[in-house]
Amino acid sequence: MAANKSSDRIIEWFKQEGALTQEGNLYRAKRVFVANSIITWIREQSTGLQQDEIEYVMKTVRLFLQNQVDLKWNLGRIEIGAIPGGETRPLFGEI
Repeated sequence: MAANKSSDRIIEWFKQEGALTQEGNLYRAKRVFVANSIITWIREQSTGLQQDEIEYVMKTVRLFLQNQVDLKWNLGRIEIGAIPGGETRPLFGEI
């Protein structure tokens, strides 16, 4: 039950950020898959992370959802880059 509430909150956050929209039976979620994978990773790693590290990653995910930066997974690392397709650098951690 707690996982469902957490998932519902994340879905609502995606909607608030404009990253998840619905048009009839069609959902548009261009950047949600990558963002959700990063959020899932952060939740799994949260006991070993400092609060400021978690906040940094979440702020960066928000910028990603707003199309201000690019995020991607590369060999188990989260990389951040400029839009469009600029040079990337590691954001944080490994999976």
